[in-house]
Amino acid sequence: MTLTEQIPASTYLITDSRSLVDPADTVFAAIRTELADGHRYIADLYRRGVRTFIAEYIPDECADFTDARFIIVPSVPEALAEIAARRLAGFSNGILVTGSHGKTTFKELLYRALLPLTKVRRSPRSWNSAIGVPLAVWDMTAGDETPDYIITEAGIDGPGQADRLLSVLNDSHMLALITPITDEHDSAFESHVAKIAEKVKLAARCNTVIYADSDPILAETLKKELPEATLIAVTQASHPSVYHALVEATLNHLGYKTDSRALDALPLADKLRSICRGSYGNNVFTDRFTPDIRSLRDAIDFFRRHATPKHRKILFLGTLIEGTPENAADLALKMGIDKVEIISEELLHRLDAGSEFRDDQILLFGETDALFRSTEEALRSAGHDTTLEIDLDAMVHNFNYFRSLVPSHTGIVAMVKASAYGVGAEEVGKALQSSGAAYLAVAVIEEGIALREAGITMPVMVLNPVTNRYPALFAHRLEPAVFSPGELQRLVAEAEACGISDYPVHIKLDTGMHRVGFLADQLQGIADTLAHTRALRVESAFSHLATADCLDMDSYTQLQLDTFDSMTDTLARLLPAPFKRHILNTAGMMRYGRTHSAYDMGRLGIGLYGLAPYDGPRSADLRPVATFRSHIISLKHWPAGTPIGYGCKGRTTEADAIIATVPVGYADGIDRHFSNGNACFVVNGVKCPTIGNICMDLCMVDVTAAPGVKVGDEVEIFGPHMPIERLSDTLGTISYEILTSVAPRVQRVYVRKS
Repeated sequence: MTLTEQIPASTYLITDSRSLVDPADTVFAAIRTELADGHRYIADLYRRGVRTFIAEYIPDECADFTDARFIIVPSVPEALAEIAARRLAGFSNGILVTGSHGKTTFKELLYRALLPLTKVRRSPRSWNSAIGVPLAVWDMTAGDETPDYIITEAGIDGPGQADRLLSVLNDSHMLALITPITDEHDSAFESHVAKIAEKVKLAARCNTVIYADSDPILAETLKKELPEATLIAVTQASHPSVYHALVEATLNHLGYKTDSRALDALPLADKLRSICRGSYGNNVFTDRFTPDIRSLRDAIDFFRRHATPKHRKILFLGTLIEGTPENAADLALKMGIDKVEIISEELLHRLDAGSEFRDDQILLFGETDALFRSTEEALRSAGHDTTLEIDLDAMVHNFNYFRSLVPSHTGIVAMVKASAYGVGAEEVGKALQSSGAAYLAVAVIEEGIALREAGITMPVMVLNPVTNRYPALFAHRLEPAVFSPGELQRLVAEAEACGISDYPVHIKLDTGMHRVGFLADQLQGIADTLAHTRALRVESAFSHLATADCLDMDSYTQLQLDTFDSMTDTLARLLPAPFKRHILNTAGMMRYGRTHSAYDMGRLGIGLYGLAPYDGPRSADLRPVATFRSHIISLKHWPAGTPIGYGCKGRTTEADAIIATVPVGYADGIDRHFSNGNACFVVNGVKCPTIGNICMDLCMVDVTAAPGVKVGDEVEIFGPHMPIERLSDTLGTISYEILTSVAPRVQRVYVRKS
């Protein structure tokens, strides 16, 4: 019996235990990677009702699960590929979407266009990897009803990936669609040409290839590898986007009559998911992806992972393009949503009343029409038109980049102290928990408790745990750093008084920072203290580099590294059990991650947020995470010499100067030293200087040079067009201070597209 025959077509197939919906109808595939092992979650899923597992071995704790079915395979990823390939075998109406840019955008647009015409399914969101494609194929072919078309998205971002994907796709696809080729992922290949060759290899077995004719190398490679009669080149022409042009060409090829105006009116998919604090203490989650039942399942899965426990989870459901509200409500309730509200004028009136929804977790999902936007606006906090937008995708990119700088066995301790450097520890922590961080690290116990109350379950290290709240420390499973003999003895006494045993602690060593930490002559004392108690155990020993970001002080950094190695070797001889070691910070990982490969963990701080601790070629690999922006609330035209602001410190210089008032000031984190042209903000793509003194809640900006400026235009204080380093250089400080200075009253908005 084949793997496909062993598993009913109607079951859910998951590789992430947090995606569980229907335990009795779910198969869990235990994926092993360098950083995680899905087999660890089998026992928990069994207790939650799952009974079928695809695994490479049966964990010891699962040996007595006699009513469970284990399908043991040599390689779970290869087994998933085999299952997907068998499901696709003989399916003649497959459509493959690949390319560099806009694959998901185009796939969703094509799905919208085909949906009224035929039975069609497409791969969920951006499931386009060697694991994502088999899962997507399973998802699209599940159930008893066979679709007329399936649209599979497949991404190539490194050499050799085409062969792995072809093991799934084989030669079953009749049509390949290639979106515009850009320089994205070029650095992972020998050349741009090599990247295109890999993508063409993926499409080479298809009967027809429709492609965006935007890269001459792509066209040349396709003509060399495939018969020219099978190729259809597409340009944007008069369409609103090249994706609309590709859709029209695809529908024409499939034999459907097209109305260009109707096609051009179809909206491009908005992959954006956002999370923000709303009015009356509500947390508002908005998902603007293609609104159908399949996307709703993904949206609720994301919502569940980020929603704060112990609060109501409510779905505000708008118009769907596929599926009924009744089906959507049934799915939502099955996935743990407490209540479903249909977006309507009546709901808007109830929101205006302001008493029904308080301290709730609210997910908005549906077609982004006027009623949807009005509902979102009603839920959001009123009054302060200034936001700090946090790109969680960029943060995950940075996390993975630093993970690539150290050996695969090295865990990452993500620093989320000081409210994750000002951007918000709870949402950042949830994203890092999903990304495989080994630890989160906070400064004080209150920060750790806030993470636990937000639903974060992963290990949390408290770096400055001197406190009188030891019972709370233990109750919330927060692991303290210990840096003095007195604190170690006090921690032992408190743990024993609470009946605690084998509690993990982290020993801080002073190797040259000379702030806090045990010295070499105090190591024996650590061993002596711990020898007389079972309350504590050493989980790790660590230190902090003082000069890793100082390129002219490598000798001092090396002295610290040598001292750390010597001290931890001594401690290892003195203690009865092994412990982890970590000393590399962000700069340390960038400079020493591979040469000092024996360390068990690295601590990732400012680099996580897309800011480099020193100037260097690797700075370009980081993506800024935070964008601080506001909007113009007033515009005035003034003659030259007009005084502006407190003390008349600003003076217009142009004959017709245009001065914008922006609702952000020093109470929001805009330092008064940025007054009078000492800083520029970006308006409509132009750097515009401040004018006059920065006020508590407002500032003025000379926007004379900004084209077409009007009230409501966005003002970027720092972000992709105005690096935060320009502001820190003005103040003679570091980017850390600018980021952490953004005031709590500034609305944090978290966005994801993946």
